[in-house]
Amino acid sequence: MTVDDRNIIWLDLFEFLTYQKKIKILKIFDKGKDIKSAFLSNRYIRDVLTKTEISKMANLLDNQILDRYIQKFQSDNIIMITINDDRYPKLLKEIDSPPLCLYCKGNVQLLNTLSIAVVGTRRPTDYGIVTTKQFVKELSKYDITIISGLAVGIDTIAHKTALENQGKTIAVLAGGLYHIYPAVNQALARTISENNLILSENSPNIAPLGYYFPIRNRIIAGLSNAVLIPEAGLNSGSMHTKKFASDFHREIFAIPGKINSEMSKGPNEIIKRLDGIITLSPDDILDALHVNKKNNDKNFVIQLDIEQQSVLNYIQTEKKTFQEIADYTKIPASELNSILLELEMNGLVTKLANNSYIKS
Repeated sequence: MTVDDRNIIWLDLFEFLTYQKKIKILKIFDKGKDIKSAFLSNRYIRDVLTKTEISKMANLLDNQILDRYIQKFQSDNIIMITINDDRYPKLLKEIDSPPLCLYCKGNVQLLNTLSIAVVGTRRPTDYGIVTTKQFVKELSKYDITIISGLAVGIDTIAHKTALENQGKTIAVLAGGLYHIYPAVNQALARTISENNLILSENSPNIAPLGYYFPIRNRIIAGLSNAVLIPEAGLNSGSMHTKKFASDFHREIFAIPGKINSEMSKGPNEIIKRLDGIITLSPDDILDALHVNKKNNDKNFVIQLDIEQQSVLNYIQTEKKTFQEIADYTKIPASELNSILLELEMNGLVTKLANNSYIKS
């Protein structure tokens, strides 16, 4: 690890330092010079920091203290990739304010793969759930990495669908890796970190305060070749991600929804203002990203028996409860459970709340 890398990691330990202040501090000192050794004696520091900030940072000037932090992170399998590192994602370097360091857990090779951000509301409708699963499942077949923010709702559905279909996914956190948020997704984060990737620009000890979330959204947009919004409110975080994507010249895809649905107001507004591409199927995205759809060995044909086809035909156009399906098909409950489970595993139906099902 170079002196410049250590300087960045040291600055990241201080939660009160903004991105802009870190940049200013780094510019004060020559490259390859240990900031800590000349920190207090440099008169220009007073132009950037308050006396209180200088005092707080003076308590961590000892190299041994920084060494202990770095050793702790490494012992927890946290990989530190600074902007000087060859592994740093090329797309992210293009944005106006690229993170100085990415704290990663998992497969860092995913940082430079063809990817799409899938972001949306925390309160998706049945329509949003089904379309998100449909799109992510299809995109995963073509080795497109799914990037999202680990939030409940669309984000969680996107991550889980990618994993269920042996796809690749990256979760970008607002806080540090020791503070997985929301808590309900801690198990999902652990699963993602095993063979995929979770990351943050914040040092692992930093808690996910509210103002980190919109800042985090620039990383989601910056890491991605494109952004897909299945459902989102008009003034949501997803629309902030869309704004970043537009600023970074990324493709933006919006799935149209009902005009009276609050959760479709975001995508519908994007389409209305011609701020993105109206997206009716995953093929629209694959074509725009110039993905070769031929010779894809992940595609397969599922043969259905008469009863499976009967169930699928009945829920073709709208969701049905388990009891409604049982009443219509006359299939015994135990057998119907097995049929629905198999159809769900094959991605043909989606189980919704209240034990209801809809065709995927």
